[in-house]
Amino acid sequence: MQIAYHYLRLRQHFAHVGEGVRQEVTLSELAAIFYCTVRNAKLVVKQLVELQWLEWFPGRGRGNVSQVVFLRTKEQIVLPLAQAYVQHGDMEKAMQLLLEWSVSARARERFLDWLSGQFGFLTEEGGDRTRDTLRMSFYRTIPALDPAYVGRATESHMVKQIFDTLIRYDEEKGIFLPHIAHHWEANDDGTEWTFYLRKGVLFHHGRELTADDVVWTLERIGNPRTGSPYEWMLQDVAQIVAIRDTIVKISLSRPNQLLLSYLASDRLSIVPREVVEEKGERFAREPVGTGPFTLVENSDQMFILEAFPAYFLGRAHLDRVEIWIVPEPTSIEGEVHLVQLMPDRYERKDKWQELQRLEKGCKYMAFNVRRDGPQQNPAFREAIHRLLDREKMIREVGGKRYQPASGFIQEWQTEPHIPGPVRPDEARELLAAAGYLGETVMLYTYKGAGNEQDAEWLERHLQAMGVCVKTVVVPIVELQKEETLLQADVILVGEVFDDQLLMGLVEMYKSDRGFMRLIWDEPMRETIDQEMDKLMRESEPLRQREALMQVEERLKERFVVLFLYHSLQQSSHHSALAGVSLNAWGFVDYKDIWFKP
Repeated sequence: MQIAYHYLRLRQHFAHVGEGVRQEVTLSELAAIFYCTVRNAKLVVKQLVELQWLEWFPGRGRGNVSQVVFLRTKEQIVLPLAQAYVQHGDMEKAMQLLLEWSVSARARERFLDWLSGQFGFLTEEGGDRTRDTLRMSFYRTIPALDPAYVGRATESHMVKQIFDTLIRYDEEKGIFLPHIAHHWEANDDGTEWTFYLRKGVLFHHGRELTADDVVWTLERIGNPRTGSPYEWMLQDVAQIVAIRDTIVKISLSRPNQLLLSYLASDRLSIVPREVVEEKGERFAREPVGTGPFTLVENSDQMFILEAFPAYFLGRAHLDRVEIWIVPEPTSIEGEVHLVQLMPDRYERKDKWQELQRLEKGCKYMAFNVRRDGPQQNPAFREAIHRLLDREKMIREVGGKRYQPASGFIQEWQTEPHIPGPVRPDEARELLAAAGYLGETVMLYTYKGAGNEQDAEWLERHLQAMGVCVKTVVVPIVELQKEETLLQADVILVGEVFDDQLLMGLVEMYKSDRGFMRLIWDEPMRETIDQEMDKLMRESEPLRQREALMQVEERLKERFVVLFLYHSLQQSSHHSALAGVSLNAWGFVDYKDIWFKP
């Protein structure tokens, strides 16, 4: 590969010279371009001639300068080299190469077309069996997979592939089902719970899961020293005891109707104590669980899962899931189709199937009522609410933005109220009535998830309406820090909930890892906590839902949250793939996918 860089440096030095044109050059010049001695420059030229990348006409006699003729364009060298990097698993280096040598837009498009063709469902013949691989790409690394700290939707999805929970929730039936625990029972007042574990559930490193693992996992999250944002889930737990290797007893200080929801959450996935203690912080990147897939690589270039043959609910049909880490497509002014679930030998004319669903969640803005500024005034917050034309935002920004939002969950909204377009003169009146004097409003958001495009539109739209907005984009881990949030007047974020809607909403309101709680003032936190406390004592699902809607109404009445839009989750796959379904996060569950030859 070094010889390719020599040619590229030479080609860049003589960028004004076209292919097939003779250019005078001395060996001393070449040595300077190649950063080597004159002797080595001769060897480099010899290699380039053998590769038929250039022609060399040595100068004969005193005063006769040598000449070079270029036979390859810059793109003819860069694209194969970038492809080679990709095939060796170094996506980042491939993308950097395209940027470094400033290839043409047409060349970038050719590379992205080639790259898209590398993804999909691949079947490899080898030995006495075939190997089925699902290959996809993703724009960032996936380093935070310790269930005790997991926060983002992608990480949660991967945790479900690698780990298992005590019980699981069936979204269609709305009931809890056995999982690691094959049976459970509770006393009359719901303060004593006994769980009976399956035998033969193995961790990926070969040890059998026991009641001690369940006890240690839950105690770890409930221990303040762990620093888990989900400590609150175990606030009512008085004691957890392993009665024997397959029986766990959980005693509560008071009844909590959400206990089963907590135990079915991926946050409380069961982990092996000795591996967590041995790996320490590395466990987040090198997790070991009992799930259908084991993680075999988690680098800055590749994320690879392989089927766990001894999985207690049956081996996955897929052998391997490869996720190539592709930097943001916008950085090379192109777009990569991130999921192409298609066997590579099928053409586009073959039958395709579309899966889509409206996401459970929305994009929203939340005002910081702990920071001085115009956002402290409810009238200003209401004015911003009325100034936002959601339909126009969806239309102009495009993408998967689908429907204006009037709450977190679209199907729960009985009388959605979305304000219509506001004229500039009306906007000025609203802002004047709110006492706005032109102060700069600091809008913070995190990288990815379309936030940059949303923030750019909001800033431009509000500026046109007379509101001075300055956008700051930071990594999501930075935005989750209290000191960062407190620098914002308003934040632009999104929530996507999993199959346990109720659980997800409670977590959003209760967790210090979330965005809203840290920018609420103390009276608001106390009020919301009281509402959540009541909900935990409520056994009727309908009443639980009503309690959550009341909390949402409180936020709406004070205009501390402004709902923007719901997105459409979509995936395309060839009909030769079976078992494909979208979960609540819009991801494909890997365990049940298989290929019909």
